[in-house]
Amino acid sequence: MLSFSLDWERTLPVEAKVTDLVSPSTRNGGPQIHRLLRSNVMTGTSSTTIVTFTASTKFAFLQHVHENPNNRRVSQTEKESIVEWFKDSHKRPSSQQEFSRRNYVWRTFAWDENTKILLAAVKRDGMMPRAVVTEDLIADVVESVHEGNGHAGWDATWEDVSAKYYGIPRSDVIHLLKQCQTCALKPSKRPKGSAAITPSSQSSDHKVLGLVDPEEFSKEVSCCETR
Repeated sequence: MLSFSLDWERTLPVEAKVTDLVSPSTRNGGPQIHRLLRSNVMTGTSSTTIVTFTASTKFAFLQHVHENPNNRRVSQTEKESIVEWFKDSHKRPSSQQEFSRRNYVWRTFAWDENTKILLAAVKRDGMMPRAVVTEDLIADVVESVHEGNGHAGWDATWEDVSAKYYGIPRSDVIHLLKQCQTCALKPSKRPKGSAAITPSSQSSDHKVLGLVDPEEFSKEVSCCETR
């Protein structure tokens, strides 16, 4: 069973601002993980602010996760179960299945007692421990990394994500980057298969305006033809 301390803040993206994932340092200098990682982009401060992923994009992604299960993801319930094996290391498995599960957990993960962070165990030299990210935080983490690397492409962002975090499939990174509004506004950065976005303004809930509703467009065309 692995348990050790990690200088967590050094593994975060350079441009990321940790306001929820890591709480303010305690007296002994040890940050504690509580909630989720948020980016340093200010949202809702201006009608023209462009965010990487809108609230609706993140909501749609959670629906995508629900409808497309992937065994590489980690649910909040599964994470709690894993952590329990570390917190109660003297608990005896009640069945062979539980015994195998415990051994798998101890072999695959590590628990940082100081920061209370669940990590994926290092399996080869040169690797750094990676923080386990649950399904509900994937979009926030990808957003922070993507902003931190200057909105780099799929491969570069995936490399940065996979080097520091566990539980995020490459397919999820690509799925989200196709929805990045900053990249959509810059043809040179726009991923293949993503649509261009030309927002004239943005509301407080970050919904992009200025896009033509196909149904309304059809009505306008019909009216013009009958005049």
